[in-house]
Amino acid sequence: MLVDALNEQVYVTIDGRRRKITKREAVVIQLVNKSAGADLRTTKMLIDMMKDIEKKAGMMPLEAPARTPADEEVTASFVARLRAS
Repeated sequence: MLVDALNEQVYVTIDGRRRKITKREAVVIQLVNKSAGADLRTTKMLIDMMKDIEKKAGMMPLEAPARTPADEEVTASFVARLRAS
């Protein structure tokens, strides 16, 4: 039943154009958009989902580049702003 429900078609407006997509696609689009809007909980869910998909596909995750002092400063500033809000 879940698969059938996710495969149902719905009409959505994307970039001013009306399109017909599956509910599955709509869920993914909403998840990615919330993550891009700095919703940390959604971002974590998305990253965890991506890791699971990569693991099931046998893909090796990309190695993160070395962090520089500037990266640490930006991260600390971002975390401080999140805690303040």
